[in-house]
Amino acid sequence: MAAHTEAEIRRAIKPLLTVYGELNTSEVKTLLHTVLEFSEEDNIPSATRNEVLIIQRIGNIVAHQTETIKIYDEGFIVDKNFRPAKFSLINPITQTVIPPAVVTTIKEKTRRFVARKIDWEKARDRNNEIGDQGEEFVLEFEIDRLIETLSMNRASAIQNVQHLSRLQGDGLGYDISSINDDGSPRYIEVKTTSGGFNQAFYMSKNEKHFFEEYGDSAFIYRVYNFNRDTRRGDVTIISQSELFSNFNFDTITWQVTPK
Repeated sequence: MAAHTEAEIRRAIKPLLTVYGELNTSEVKTLLHTVLEFSEEDNIPSATRNEVLIIQRIGNIVAHQTETIKIYDEGFIVDKNFRPAKFSLINPITQTVIPPAVVTTIKEKTRRFVARKIDWEKARDRNNEIGDQGEEFVLEFEIDRLIETLSMNRASAIQNVQHLSRLQGDGLGYDISSINDDGSPRYIEVKTTSGGFNQAFYMSKNEKHFFEEYGDSAFIYRVYNFNRDTRRGDVTIISQSELFSNFNFDTITWQVTPK
């Protein structure tokens, strides 16, 4: 795998900010590996700085920014009035920085929820081909949802929907990042089966904990009647409140079924 470009790094910073709200340059450097898998070339030591190349490129994003404050198409703002510079999540609908109180809430949720690097139940799902195909299907489904409900052009919709498990496993605790109708972050966990809606799906303790913490911002995209040949199926979007009210959880097998 080749070294990541600055453009690819910028795209990975957005989902990082969805669970931290704002970070300074040093914090981005420390946390980027949780959302982006570094290649061997990324980890080559810099010839000019005491850090590896990908970490240097994070600093280059700030250094190459000619404006003091700049809004990036990827969904965040960099403010060089701060030392080190501050990266802040923006609402893509209003193009404004999210309020400090919201940042505090996001950081508190993230502090309570520590995504495990190895989640064995999730790893079992990840090794299931239908799970991967279901996520790819939902990625396109969600892009289309933004185009239809928010009247976004396709390029903007693609910028606002990211496949996190494609970037770096399950470091943040969910599969796909998107936005709600008001521009706030939406966290999507995809559950896919070839059978009907009533077929059981698996939800690990770690995933359940994520939904407990992130409340109204977390959604199950339940994909069922999935056809592996056409790579299409039916989708029902399940909110956190619906998940805990309308489904049974088996704490032995971690199977989830409708009541």
